[in-house]
Amino acid sequence: LENALDYFKYSLDIEKELKDQKGIAESFNNVGAVYYYMQEIDSALVYFKGSADTERAIGNLAGVGTSYNNIAQVLMENDRLQEAKIYIDSAYYFATQSKTSEDIELALLNYSQFYEAKNNLKLAYQYYKDYSAYKDSISEQSNIKSLQELEVKYQTERKEKEILSQRADIAEKELSLSKKNIQLFGLGVFAIVLALLGYLFYNQQKLKNRQLKKENELQDALLKIETQTRLQEQRLRISRDLHDNIGAQLTFIISSLDNLKYGFKLPENVSSKIQSIATFTSSTITDLRDTIWAMNKSEISFEDLQSRISNFIDKANLAATHISFVFNLENALKDQTFTSVVGMNIYRIIQEAVNNAIKYAHAKTIEVRISEEENGMKISILDDGDGFDLDAVEFGNGLNNLKKRAHDIQASLKIDSKLGSGTHIELTMFNA
Repeated sequence: LENALDYFKYSLDIEKELKDQKGIAESFNNVGAVYYYMQEIDSALVYFKGSADTERAIGNLAGVGTSYNNIAQVLMENDRLQEAKIYIDSAYYFATQSKTSEDIELALLNYSQFYEAKNNLKLAYQYYKDYSAYKDSISEQSNIKSLQELEVKYQTERKEKEILSQRADIAEKELSLSKKNIQLFGLGVFAIVLALLGYLFYNQQKLKNRQLKKENELQDALLKIETQTRLQEQRLRISRDLHDNIGAQLTFIISSLDNLKYGFKLPENVSSKIQSIATFTSSTITDLRDTIWAMNKSEISFEDLQSRISNFIDKANLAATHISFVFNLENALKDQTFTSVVGMNIYRIIQEAVNNAIKYAHAKTIEVRISEEENGMKISILDDGDGFDLDAVEFGNGLNNLKKRAHDIQASLKIDSKLGSGTHIELTMFNA
């Protein structure tokens, strides 16, 4: 490649000295191609653009379209999609102006690949169909043209043989020499035609295989979208059933317990037990509403969680007026989204940690802090309460639930506590 680069640069210098603009444009393109294969993308783009500018200066619209197609492909291969779109548009414009079928075909294929990279499968598939239809029509025209050219060559060869046959009467030696030349020429033409037909057949098969692959990929993507839509519909149906059936039944239980408590004179212990059941049922309704809220969303953001957690903390404030609650969320994370399963587990971890602090820590302040880390994010729940000895305490269902939920969302959970120094629970989530 280094030798080829030196050769094409030398050729470019000669073309510049001769002021051959067409030659300069071709040399620019050749140097750009070598840089492309050497993976020196920025240099390749400079020379491809130089070729396009030169072709445009001499009014060769076909050459401009070819260069812009090359630039677009290089940019797409290096994920510079927005720049690539500009050059695809320009390539298609100049190709249609010059009626250059190869460049129109390549521009349509570039459109399909661009929209596929942008995950717009509908447009990607549409442009691929346009590309395939155009390619087939051009291929048919090319075959007709090739047959016509072969017919012309055949007629030419036949006439030449007739002329040579007439000259044979004049000079036998000249006829013999001419026959040899014609035979060599015929073999050369035949070999070229065979090679051309083989190349065209190979490219046609290659393009068909690529088309089939792309169509299969698009079908798979459409099936995934359809499956996701069905799952979302099923989740919404289940959430409605939970709300309409389970929620209504729990509300009826609370109403019945209230009627029982106030409609009859009951012993103190029975009344206390009824109140306990009513409180538990109310808590269950709250948990059910949280679950329905999560099921109705395909994604949950930290901003959604902040609103939900704020409601929970407001209720906690009413129950524990001696505790100051603080919630801090970095602005950069407000739009961070998760699946509903991950979001619900994060919410439950925070809820469980805050509940434990309210019940057991005797804290004055409980803080929930959500911050961005280098490779992910960190959620901290801190209190200034009594703390506990990690080595001495036996983990109950609450702390075990925290660990299980963290494990389910592939997060790291760390609990740090000392007697008299409060408790710090840290949930770390790493970027995929």
